[in-house]
Amino acid sequence: MKSIILIAFILSVKGVNGQSKKEQITNLSIRLDSTLLILSSERTAHDKEKLVLNAKINKLEEQIRTNKSVQVFNGQNWMAENLNVSTFRNGDVIIQAQSDDEWQEAGFNKQAAWCYYNDRIEDSNVVVKTYGKLYNSFALNDPRGLAPEGWRLPTEADWKILESSLINSGMSLADAYSKDGWTNGLSGTNTTGLNFHPAGWRDVGCGGLGSQTSYWAYQSPIGESTPYVSLLFDENGLGTIVNQSTSWIMGFNVRCIRE
Repeated sequence: MKSIILIAFILSVKGVNGQSKKEQITNLSIRLDSTLLILSSERTAHDKEKLVLNAKINKLEEQIRTNKSVQVFNGQNWMAENLNVSTFRNGDVIIQAQSDDEWQEAGFNKQAAWCYYNDRIEDSNVVVKTYGKLYNSFALNDPRGLAPEGWRLPTEADWKILESSLINSGMSLADAYSKDGWTNGLSGTNTTGLNFHPAGWRDVGCGGLGSQTSYWAYQSPIGESTPYVSLLFDENGLGTIVNQSTSWIMGFNVRCIRE
């Protein structure tokens, strides 16, 4: 059974070479997640098999991510999409939490984890895969590296530079927000191409989908509380960043900056 799963997945990876990067994400993302979930168990896969598969996953994910950056002001070069990786930089699998209990268990054990909004993609009434994964703070601070090779995690200062640069150029954060997905009667222009979707957040449950999005802000070493930023609309319909901090129980999206 193990060999069949592995061979089937490898063949599916080989079969997408002629597709665009966007098509690769759409067609392979579900298979990546389900296969990783199976192979994360010692009962169903040997270490050697997992290493082989992880190497192929890393290669594919790197191909998908290669051209997904947007040049912004002051030399910042941001990812154009939320981080959507299932492995650390070294190839180790990041645990997927598929329930409230699994999310809390990972936190109590100080273990890196990710989830989709509402835990499993099939449970959601929106295509949350396009919004990327929600990660806990232990994934953010894991020494194996959450950011892919050539990228780094942004700090609070990086987010402030982004906001200030847009304002100084006669724009606002609303020009970095997506044109769709908002349920509060407002929408962004996505003039910058950053396309920040209202992807919500993760607590014990999930919330905020359609009204706001939050991103981790890297801080080392990790303390009792980890900083993050919430991207909202202000009373004038313009975008604004609110700096906050929280405990490990929360899950937020991640954007990276080129090193």
